Amino acid sequence: MDGIYNINNDIAKIAKEHKLITEYVVSFNKSLKSRDKQFFKGIASFFNFLEKELLAHFRFEEVVLFPAALIGEPKYGHILMLMTLQKEHGILETQLQLLTAKIKHLQTSQKKLSNELIEEMRIFLDDLKIHAKREITDLFPMMDANPKVKALIEVYAKEMTNV
Repeated sequence: MDGIYNINNDIAKIAKEHKLITEYVVSFNKSLKSRDKQFFKGIASFFNFLEKELLAHFRFEEVVLFPAALIGEPKYGHILMLMTLQKEHGILETQLQLLTAKIKHLQTSQKKLSNELIEEMRIFLDDLKIHAKREITDLFPMMDANPKVKALIEVYAKEMTNV
C-alpha cells in the first residue's frame, strides 16, 4: 500500500513527531546551558510552535492510536498504560497552557523572564520527554507487534481525515 493511509506512513509520522519533541527538549536544554539570551528573547515563539505541534500530536494519538491499541490489544496492562498516557496528555496540556499564559503575560507586562519560570519550562520539557520515551518504549512496540492494531490504526486514520 502506497497511499497516505498506509500504516507505515502513520507510524513514520508519529516517530517523526516524537523526534520533533526531542528536538524541542534538546534545543531548550542547550540554550539554557549556554545561557543563550537570543533564544530566550524568542521563547514565546518557541512555545507557540511547540503548543501547536504538541496538541495536534496528542489529538492524533488519542483519536487514532489509543483507540486502535485498546481495541486491538485489550489486555488489562495495556489498558492501564493507555489510560495513564492519556491522563499525562491532559496534565501536559494544562502545564503548557499555564506556561504559555505566563509567557504572554511577560510580553504584555514587559517584565524580565525569571529563573523560576525558566525552571518551570525545564520541568515541563523533562516531563514531556519522559512521556514520549514511555510511548516509544512501551506503547509502540506493543502496537507494532500486533497486526490487528496496525490495521485499526489505518482505518481510524482514514476516518479522522473524513471528519
